[in-house]
Amino acid sequence: MRRRSILASAALAMAITALGAATALAGDNSSGFKTGQPSMLAPVMQGLTISPLLTVGDELPSGYRFEAIPDGISVRTRGRGRVDLFVNHETSKVPFPYNTATPTAANGENDFDNAQVSQLILNRHSAGVLNGSFAISSRSGYQRFCSNYLASAKEGFDREILFTNEESPDYVYRQTASWPPVMGDPAEQEAGLVVALDVKTGKHKPIYGMGRHNHENDVAIPGNGRPVVFSGDDTFTSGPLTGVFPAGAVPAQSQLYSYNAPSTDALLADEGDLWAFVSDTPGVKNYYDVVPNSGTVVRGHFIKVPKDIAAGRNPDGSELKAADKGYPPPPSNGSWQTDLRSVTPVGIDGPQWVLEYWSDINNVFQFVRVEDIAYDKRPGMGNVVYIVDSGRGRTGAQSLDTPNFRSTNGRVWKMVLDPNDPTVVKSLTVFVEGDDSPVKTPTEIHQPDNIETTPTGLLVTEDPGSSQQYPVGSPDPAATTARLWQVPFSGTPQVVAKVDQSADGGPTDVDGRPPGNQGAWESSGIVDASAAFGSGAYLIDVQAHTLWVEKAPGDDNNGDGQPDFTYKREGGQLALLRIPGP
Repeated sequence: MRRRSILASAALAMAITALGAATALAGDNSSGFKTGQPSMLAPVMQGLTISPLLTVGDELPSGYRFEAIPDGISVRTRGRGRVDLFVNHETSKVPFPYNTATPTAANGENDFDNAQVSQLILNRHSAGVLNGSFAISSRSGYQRFCSNYLASAKEGFDREILFTNEESPDYVYRQTASWPPVMGDPAEQEAGLVVALDVKTGKHKPIYGMGRHNHENDVAIPGNGRPVVFSGDDTFTSGPLTGVFPAGAVPAQSQLYSYNAPSTDALLADEGDLWAFVSDTPGVKNYYDVVPNSGTVVRGHFIKVPKDIAAGRNPDGSELKAADKGYPPPPSNGSWQTDLRSVTPVGIDGPQWVLEYWSDINNVFQFVRVEDIAYDKRPGMGNVVYIVDSGRGRTGAQSLDTPNFRSTNGRVWKMVLDPNDPTVVKSLTVFVEGDDSPVKTPTEIHQPDNIETTPTGLLVTEDPGSSQQYPVGSPDPAATTARLWQVPFSGTPQVVAKVDQSADGGPTDVDGRPPGNQGAWESSGIVDASAAFGSGAYLIDVQAHTLWVEKAPGDDNNGDGQPDFTYKREGGQLALLRIPGP
């Protein structure tokens, strides 16, 4: 049966909101709002329970509305039975996708807002939502906040700092009307920043020196007595940078970085240093040099990135570009990211290109697409770090799928740091191997995305690429939506839950489009919530990319009198899971 669209249930949701608000004021253990919409996740593991908390479009009496594309989640317990959640929204006013040559409302999409971070207050007993606000709002002009991480004393911080970050290569203005900036305007700024939010004061600021690249997450690593924060380059392109290096010389474009600072204050003042991981193992310089199931152990170390290249800024504060360092301009043939403002293809020249080129000429280890990061939370094992590489999901029919350029289902890497020196890597190995089987193999994780560690293993979400998706009604026995996996430290991985896309009713919904492929929605943001809601509790969200709950004509930027794209508000949902077992 086709489920009702989110807007069709608006009246019901508002009624439930009002009831929840009235109960919340009473302050009992059952108070707080919970969405009236059905769950966008379905249990697979026996004994698993799923409680949907908020659905995109839900509005609280305070006027707060749960916004589109919920992503990274951090949890903070506090007194009087209350819990704080920080939830990223991966929204952007840069159209994605966008047809530069002939933009129309039909061939481009854009979010109504820039990136935001919701701060939600939940009842610790009922998990009901008591209130919400934006800790970082659209007014700041940030783009595509992906995962986030709440650093605290256990990672060497003297106060709680929430790290969020931009997964975007585009130039923008840092204001509500962020796109498109005029090319060459001194006020334009390339995205790819880390933003640090001081939870106590509520103030936030960008930390330029933490690296100008496509960040998925910035995760603090414990055991160093001072801030050490890992981040990865979740780049949008992958392959030989033709026109710059010999064909095939650089088959991947993603790196792993570490920002080290002597104190929390020094980090907030951007007085630390950025370091990049380099392999010391002969013949192993990138993802493809590690042959599936070979047992390869990579040893290495981190090298310091020059401060101007890390921050992407010249001494006068202007954006660093290739010519400022004597580097060649970025290629414009599609092997690097393209500026959407130019009808003629132009590679985006700026801080991200400079950092990429520097990493290549300094033999920095090249991953395919580093997504999330998590350290092992078992006692005494904080120096063990798990790194998600989503890969590319290529099939045998694609020209780049050769023995020297292969990435199918992706990988999860395991990195062991020297416990006395976080710049020394004792080993890097493949913990979850996806490149030993073709795409759509049911027993393989399909493009891993977010990750959380547990006492017994890992929880891994999926963001399937187009080659991992299935048409609606596909008879393929392997057909599946995005899933949540449990990967034990020893034993067989199993699927915990999978995304339920039945709310995408196609033409009867606001978007008026056919239902999206199975796998077009993603599971995301998985985080341990046991300290707040008891053993086995985790928070997760779903990004319902093909379900639009609102749309409007976009702006006319090319002057033809017609919208250049469509504004859309994608569906999505925040949920509480209870996973059985230790």
